[in-house]
Amino acid sequence: MIIRFGSSLLLCAMVIASNEVQAQESLSLSKAIETAIQQNFYIKTVRNTKSVAENNNTIGNAGWLPSVDIGASVSTSSANTEQEYTDGRVVNSDNAGSDNIQAGAALTWTLFDGLQMFATKSRLNTESILADVDLKIQVENLTATIIGNYFNIVRINQQIKVTVESISIYDDRLKIAEAKFRIGSASKLEALQTKVDLNAAKSRLMLLQIEKDKAVTALFYQMGIKNNYQISLSDSVKIDYQPQYAELLKSIPQTNKEIKYQELKYAISTDVIREMKAMQLPVLNLNMNYNYNRTENEVGFLLLNQTQGYNAGLTLSWNLFNGMNTRRQINSAKLFASSENEILESVKLRIENDLWLAFRNFETEKELLQMEISNTEVVRENVTVALEAYRLGTISGLQLKDAQNAFEEAMSRVADAHYRTKLAETELMKLNGDLLK
Repeated sequence: MIIRFGSSLLLCAMVIASNEVQAQESLSLSKAIETAIQQNFYIKTVRNTKSVAENNNTIGNAGWLPSVDIGASVSTSSANTEQEYTDGRVVNSDNAGSDNIQAGAALTWTLFDGLQMFATKSRLNTESILADVDLKIQVENLTATIIGNYFNIVRINQQIKVTVESISIYDDRLKIAEAKFRIGSASKLEALQTKVDLNAAKSRLMLLQIEKDKAVTALFYQMGIKNNYQISLSDSVKIDYQPQYAELLKSIPQTNKEIKYQELKYAISTDVIREMKAMQLPVLNLNMNYNYNRTENEVGFLLLNQTQGYNAGLTLSWNLFNGMNTRRQINSAKLFASSENEILESVKLRIENDLWLAFRNFETEKELLQMEISNTEVVRENVTVALEAYRLGTISGLQLKDAQNAFEEAMSRVADAHYRTKLAETELMKLNGDLLK
């Protein structure tokens, strides 16, 4: 079929030409995903949360290292002094001074705390891994959103092309109807109806362009960059994922990041129980101190007093009763861990059910896509034949319109089927942890 653009297609030609002029930069899906991972504002905050967890994961924060404190003070005083001694001496001194210097260092090192420090370090390790898994989950969610937005634009572009092609058919149809009216073989009503249909198609084209602008804006927002309409997207939609359900069912407990995330939360809750139980055991601390003290007096028995030295010792403490608060905390930690385990089992069941639905949906969408693709050649040939038959006067304008409507609907269904199949593929890959590989 040869498509001829006439004067009635001026608006369409301007839209397409404008897009072609602006399409100076090609934006691939991989580039869009890469940019979003680097620039998306929410991902930046999650990445900061991960850095905080890694920063907290130290042996010092777990209580393995000693605490060292130093201090110093200098003081001076002045006073009028009057002293009478038993041997009869009398000392009177105005503004007698006294200076004091003190300095010291203290070290406290917990040698044993019921193994709480080991449980704390284990918890910090797990929290660091948890933050990393959470980042990967959010990146996966963002990637799925980018894929959806990207191929939504592709879908709209395909519908725009279908609408432009349909407008060209209306244009040919209008020329034929006007020619028939001039020679008296058809009424003016047919030409007027064709103009109405043509204007409706132009209106659809403009609405599709607005829809595309909204989709492009959403894509750029998720990418964390400003609007840039000087881009072109690939029109091809590749469906390459060919999984087997049995293999997915076997691998998903290890590959699904939501399951991994909840497993880590449960592991943290068990570490908290160990931390609470450690409070029931004694604590052994090593204490070491070094002190320096010097005092100078202008009057009195001691004009100079200076001491310096260190001392060391062990301190054992054991809380035998605190109103059973430790027991209460342990029970609460156990209940919390039990809840985390129940959530874990719930997540596993939900993911397994979601996998079954996602796999069936993906297989169904692929079958529908192939069916719609095979139908496109039929409807395209049908509308070509119908247009020629209308030119020869063997069918009415209404019959041609039916063929044209079938063409538009079939081509739109193909665009929608490509889009839905890609979304189904994305969901299945996300469930199995394959989206970022």
